[in-house]
Amino acid sequence: MLGKLLKYDFKNLYKTLLPIYLITVVITILTVILNNLSDTSNLFSTLNALMIISYVVILMVLIVGTFFLSIRDFYLDFATERGYLINTLPVKKSTIITSKFITGVTTMVTSLAVMFISIIILVIGNGEWSGFANGVADFFKDIPSDAVVMLILVAVLMIVAYISGLAVCYLSIALGQLKNTNKLGFSFLAYIILYIIYEMYFTFSLTFIGVISPDFVSSLDSEITVISSVNILFGILIGLVIVFTAVVTPITNYILKNKLNLE
Repeated sequence: MLGKLLKYDFKNLYKTLLPIYLITVVITILTVILNNLSDTSNLFSTLNALMIISYVVILMVLIVGTFFLSIRDFYLDFATERGYLINTLPVKKSTIITSKFITGVTTMVTSLAVMFISIIILVIGNGEWSGFANGVADFFKDIPSDAVVMLILVAVLMIVAYISGLAVCYLSIALGQLKNTNKLGFSFLAYIILYIIYEMYFTFSLTFIGVISPDFVSSLDSEITVISSVNILFGILIGLVIVFTAVVTPITNYILKNKLNLE
């Protein structure tokens, strides 16, 4: 059943994302063409400036839009009439939520890949590939092992933070759908409250660690390198994000399983 849900969710998301991907590629190619022609006339120079602005905007739409499409898809399935279809299926709410998480993360990875390909096209089209490739090679050539670990931890933190962000939005929608009217407004209000709790959780958690383990905090300042200290901090943040997500998601599942309101 999870496979069928994934097919359904991917179809809903990609029918909007695929046109955005196509527009991104088209604007990238036009940016390359106009950039190469910008020195030939003032008209092309002006058009190039406008196209660069359009390029930056479409990249922002690509990333931010992917996130909001995932949230919209969840909202439609649990707070609108569309929910009558999917919630009459003989499938657990946890399976539906899992499908939303998988499609949400997968589509974001796809959008990031499209953005990366777009940037590569822009670099190659402007004849800067050699300098770009050499710069990347030089960066990784002499990078210390601690820095490699830091890059890995940053990537992991970004992934778990994104999943946590989805989890907070999903719980906000679950709380908002409890109301018979203005579900979207109550979902937004719930998100604001949950975001405040989210920030307080991290603040109190890090403060608590500092209070109960002053020797550990002191060692971060004096006994190890700065990069190692940052790596430890990233590791702590990853753990805190995972714990928060592990607490929030079952609450969402409980509300949607026992208190689903499609009126």
